Amino acid sequence: MPFLNSGFKLRFAFAVSIIFWMGSFQYSKAQLKHSELAGDRPENNKLVGTWRLIDFADLDSLGNWMHPFGEHPRGFVTYTRTHIFNINMSSESQLRVSKKESETYAIILDEFLWRHSFGYFGDYDVDFKKSIVTHKVKGGTIPWFIGTDQPRPFILRGDTLIIGDNKTWRRVLVKAD
Repeated sequence: MPFLNSGFKLRFAFAVSIIFWMGSFQYSKAQLKHSELAGDRPENNKLVGTWRLIDFADLDSLGNWMHPFGEHPRGFVTYTRTHIFNINMSSESQLRVSKKESETYAIILDEFLWRHSFGYFGDYDVDFKKSIVTHKVKGGTIPWFIGTDQPRPFILRGDTLIIGDNKTWRRVLVKAD
């Protein structure tokens, strides 16, 4: 634009900058409002932290709570501010197998996972309005979970987190960190 004077160029550049800044500001405000409505601001995400497993129970067909990992299961669930999760759970009585025995020890995977130990990890999303945390599984010991979304209902009361519907299955955790 050689025919335009430098004063006009300067005012034009300034006006474009202001319009760009205002658009960016409005977009940021809209994103922030959406995040606030979703309860997804890091300081509002009450799932963040490490939770210690204290109960792992499933309701059987007769209406009795079954504890496949025993009365004192072991494990932790961690949710980070950057939406990474990690789950490791095991029974109170650990499977004792030597390195040498492990070379020939046969297992039925499904039985092993739900009686002894399992773990998986990935990213997560949380919808506080619906009380659903969705584990986006990237890896772990449950092959059929890998690459899937695993939505989980939850109840959060103070330092207690119940993952499950609390009617037919529940994983009760307490805040550890």
